[in-house]
Amino acid sequence: MRLVLAMVTVVSTVGFNFHVILPLLASDTLDTGPEVFGILSACFGGGALVGALLSAALGRASWKVLVLGTAGFSVSLLGLAPLSSVVPCAILLFAAGVCFTLWTSNANSILQLRAPDHLRGRVVSLYLWAFAGLAPVGGLFAGWLCEVGGTQLSFAVAGSTGLLMAALAARELSLRRAAAPA
Repeated sequence: MRLVLAMVTVVSTVGFNFHVILPLLASDTLDTGPEVFGILSACFGGGALVGALLSAALGRASWKVLVLGTAGFSVSLLGLAPLSSVVPCAILLFAAGVCFTLWTSNANSILQLRAPDHLRGRVVSLYLWAFAGLAPVGGLFAGWLCEVGGTQLSFAVAGSTGLLMAALAARELSLRRAAAPA
């Protein structure tokens, strides 16, 4: 459970700051207006819907989907960093939405399924704190990164951090498998 909470805390704090970054992506990086901002937001939302449908179709939570979803979300953010064209940004935001929903739904499910019944409410509250509780700090950090190096730097830091967490989780899981009795 600690691994899931650590992943959610770090990736959500550093990577899920679209309320700060997307308006700047539309106005400053892409040099467009509110219509494009709306389209970019809708692309992320459409991807999130597809991710929810995929998650429901999979039927059960899995560490593999959690790590792959985190990695896919992070790669999408890294891909957004150098872009200055609307269509590729929209496509990557759609992919980010799919992967975002896959990793968050699997993280939440794994926590709830592994938590003892008498602690489940507390574990879910820790998950929600990890997911949204540090959002103000993450928003400040993302805003500062945008001020220093534009949306490019903010997306690059978010994507790199998420990939690092996905790699650490994959390593930890492989070490656990190797140590498990056959």
